[in-house]
Amino acid sequence: MIEFVRGLGTVRARKMIEASTGMLLLAFCVEHVLGNSMLLLSDPGPYRWYTETMGRMLLIRIAEVALFGLFAVHIAVGLYMRWQHMTFMRSHPEKRPKQTLSTRLVGWTGAVILIFLVIHLERFFLRHRFAEEGTPPDVYVMAHEAFASPWYTAFYILCMVALASHLHHGIRSAFFSFKFVPPSMVPRVRSAVARVGLITPLLLGYIALHIYVMHLLSR
Repeated sequence: MIEFVRGLGTVRARKMIEASTGMLLLAFCVEHVLGNSMLLLSDPGPYRWYTETMGRMLLIRIAEVALFGLFAVHIAVGLYMRWQHMTFMRSHPEKRPKQTLSTRLVGWTGAVILIFLVIHLERFFLRHRFAEEGTPPDVYVMAHEAFASPWYTAFYILCMVALASHLHHGIRSAFFSFKFVPPSMVPRVRSAVARVGLITPLLLGYIALHIYVMHLLSR
């Protein structure tokens, strides 16, 4: 047990934790796209059924706690690794590697995503889950009202662009940590996951933009 705990303190273990939690969070984003796609329907029934069913299921409540844990671990390990990297680079500037734009911006995109999570969770999750006794707020109406605002829609789309950039860096890095993936399969698997990582936030941004445009046309 002691050796296992010590192993978690190694650079390789931290990279593995960061990659694994990142992939699980990407899976959550894919599920989020599927759920949010029902916001595009003029009939609010399916989305209301979806949110009410998800809210009542004990398994989903447990999964929500696990999801918050994943976010906490991913953010904490990411911040620690970022601090370690910056400290090392200040001491060894000659070893600075060539970086892609998404890699250079990973700290900033991570900060944008964190700010987005706080605002988005407060605006939707907390208001719905912890509503006062009685009928909880209608999330379908809340979402359409939020995306009727040009400011919130622009902020949301900007955050989705940041998420796409963050995922681009994360997915490239993750497959250097996943030693269980056969080397011959790495290019194809990484390419497939990278497409998912790009399309997912773009679809989320599209849903917000579509609702905003429909709101404008309905005036």
